[in-house]
Amino acid sequence: MKNKINLRCLILPILGVISIVSCKKDANVGNSDEKILTDAVTIENSYLKFRDQKAFDSIVNVLLKPENLNSKPKEFASFKSYHDAYIDIAKEYENVNTSKLFDDFKNKYSNIVEIKADSSLSYKFGTPLSALFTNIKGEVKIGNVTTVYTKDQRMISYAGTYKNESQINSIYKTDANKGLFVTKISNKAVGMADVEATYGPTVTNTIKSELFYNEDGKRRLFVELWKDSAPRTDIEVWDPASLEYRIRYYFSSRQELKKTFGGWRTNETDYYFSNLNYNYSFTIYPSPNPTLFNYSLTSYSVGNATGPIILDIGTKEGKPGSISGTGRFFSGGVPNAPSFNVN
Repeated sequence: MKNKINLRCLILPILGVISIVSCKKDANVGNSDEKILTDAVTIENSYLKFRDQKAFDSIVNVLLKPENLNSKPKEFASFKSYHDAYIDIAKEYENVNTSKLFDDFKNKYSNIVEIKADSSLSYKFGTPLSALFTNIKGEVKIGNVTTVYTKDQRMISYAGTYKNESQINSIYKTDANKGLFVTKISNKAVGMADVEATYGPTVTNTIKSELFYNEDGKRRLFVELWKDSAPRTDIEVWDPASLEYRIRYYFSSRQELKKTFGGWRTNETDYYFSNLNYNYSFTIYPSPNPTLFNYSLTSYSVGNATGPIILDIGTKEGKPGSISGTGRFFSGGVPNAPSFNVN
């Protein structure tokens, strides 16, 4: 009898240990696709998950500071963004020098990057800004809201459980009561009023785009002014009647080099900005009158950078009005680009 009791006492702790180990294994299986980067950011199913809107705003604002344009914040150290993937593809494109290699390149990457008629590359989806914090599927999560930038030029934000690609592709209308927002992305440089008349007031779009060539015609510089609309993620219940979007203005600048084969290629260069002075207005709820804001930058340079460079003007919540001003954007390959004027 005594031996039976001792055996029972021995078995119970062993079963307890097995149970604990089993629970830990189950927990690890459930979190196998999650990696903690910092207290504010994790990688979940290959996309960045920000703790909340405040964490997202804080880290993106650091990312967009002029002195950080050619670096990567520690929070993103082990994350490969869509921008990173684009740069890797652009570097691989440098080695394409035959028709056969060009066809192979298109078959391999045409679903990730856009190959234009002049053989230059650009983003397939999203914007120069979103490429910095989305994965190669165009996904990012802030708090409980997931945003997906789709290949048919939409930005879809939704609250709740994860939606797969087929579910995302079936969403076309905003339903604020359900925390569902759909924004049209337009990279056509037409007037803000014209774009919003077609797509609505929350459209993300290029306001103006200019292409400047160097005198020898072998280098060119893109300069674009973007308006980016994103829904707030720091509230639990959306009111369709209120203004729930954050609007950010920013400039994107990119130099390309003309190669013997295949047209234009993104290349490493120095970027320069001088005498930027732009005014923009917002009507901020509950005030009925627009408020005027100013962005100015006397001079700044970014060395040895590849791909689009962003200059952030600022983020506001409300209804955007007009934007106007002038400034000079140029590069090591296009040093004589004229002023970029916005009326």
